[in-house]
Amino acid sequence: MRGGKEYRSRLRIYVDILESVSSQGAARVTIIMRDANLPYDRVMKYLDELVSRGMLERRGEVQPLYYLTEKGSKFIEEFRKFESLARAFGLKL
Repeated sequence: MRGGKEYRSRLRIYVDILESVSSQGAARVTIIMRDANLPYDRVMKYLDELVSRGMLERRGEVQPLYYLTEKGSKFIEEFRKFESLARAFGLKL
């Protein structure tokens, strides 16, 4: 913990964003910002990374909607398995 805030790894942030989109079916930036607890500039950076990695699909230009891809869904699934394994060894991701 730093400054009273809990540190989140890049992977944890990826999963928070992917889960936000997954829970909505399709999500706008403002919803993702709220769900992932990230400011606009950081959420945009992560969204661009997730789109370029094929885990999210962006549709629309002015107010784009983000959709979870099969690859993104698989990432969430595998992360949860790994997180469970890590917890069994007393580790936190």
